[in-house]
Amino acid sequence: MNATRLYMIIGAVLVAILVVVILLPSDDTAPTQEAAQGQMPPGHPDVNDPNAPSKDNVIGSFMEEFERLGTKIEAQPASDTSDLLAYARMCIDAHQAATALPLLERYSKAAPRNVEVLLDLSVAQFETGKADAAEATTRKVLQIDPNNTRAKYNLGALAASLEKNDEARRHWEQLIKDHPDSPDAERAKQFLQNL
Repeated sequence: MNATRLYMIIGAVLVAILVVVILLPSDDTAPTQEAAQGQMPPGHPDVNDPNAPSKDNVIGSFMEEFERLGTKIEAQPASDTSDLLAYARMCIDAHQAATALPLLERYSKAAPRNVEVLLDLSVAQFETGKADAAEATTRKVLQIDPNNTRAKYNLGALAASLEKNDEARRHWEQLIKDHPDSPDAERAKQFLQNL
């Protein structure tokens, strides 16, 4: 699901914050000779650089791109899908599935066999309360790519979200049996323990 993309963004922000915190000198340490002379050791990032990764500029960059693409998409004719997918995925990452849904529907009409787009569409459908449509779209992915482990996992997740635990268990157990080494099978194993 696209929650992975959100976790990647959050992870990047946390790593950037960690890097900044680690690189900031503490008050009780003596400055090195290079720092005393106003120079950083070779290869050491300048923590005073306003372009160094930080929480504010990483989030700011995301929001700038989000707003830029949104404005561009609004001005595009319906036939232009050049930035549509990037913006739709950013909408999902920003928990704006209702905005992403019509964009993904439009894109999937232009690329009806693109399984990644269909998987994103199923996420937007689910997050907007259209579980039946999400299931139908996920099954369409499996018609195109019968071994798509993400789609197989998502069928189990859809069933579990609707409290159809026996159905969820069947989907996930089949996924584990057919694709035991896949990351989606690992996720299914974790969720089966709590089902």
